[in-house]
Amino acid sequence: MSDNTTQRKALQQLQNEPDQERIAYYRKPFMVLWAAVQEASSELQDDYSLSPELAQLWVAEQLRQVSDSLVDRLAEIAVAHGESKSNVARAAGASPDNVLRRFPRLKTDASHGRTLVDDVLDTLE
Repeated sequence: MSDNTTQRKALQQLQNEPDQERIAYYRKPFMVLWAAVQEASSELQDDYSLSPELAQLWVAEQLRQVSDSLVDRLAEIAVAHGESKSNVARAAGASPDNVLRRFPRLKTDASHGRTLVDDVLDTLE
C-alpha cells in the first residue's frame, strides 16, 4: 500500500471518529488559546478602554487571520515534503477537487511570498 493511500485512510478514519474523540486531540491547545485571548484582551481593555467583549473579539479575529496564514504555510510544507495535494485538502477539511482554490499557493506558478504568520514570527525573534 502506498504512503499516499495510508495517509488517506488515516484521514478518513479520523473524519469518521465521533466529535468528542476528534475534539480530544485539540481540546488542550484550544484551552491554551482561550487563556491567551483572555489575557491579551485584558491588556486591550486597560490600554484602550475597550469592553471585554470587543477586546476578546478583536484578539480572536487577529489570531484567526494568523491561523489561516499558518494553515496555508503548513499546506505548502506538507506538499514540499511529499504529501499529496489531495491529502492536504482532506487534512484541512476541503474537497480534494478544490485544493487549489483552498490553497492557491500550491499552484505551480503561485507566488510564494511572505504570509501573515511570517510577520508574526519575525516579531518573536
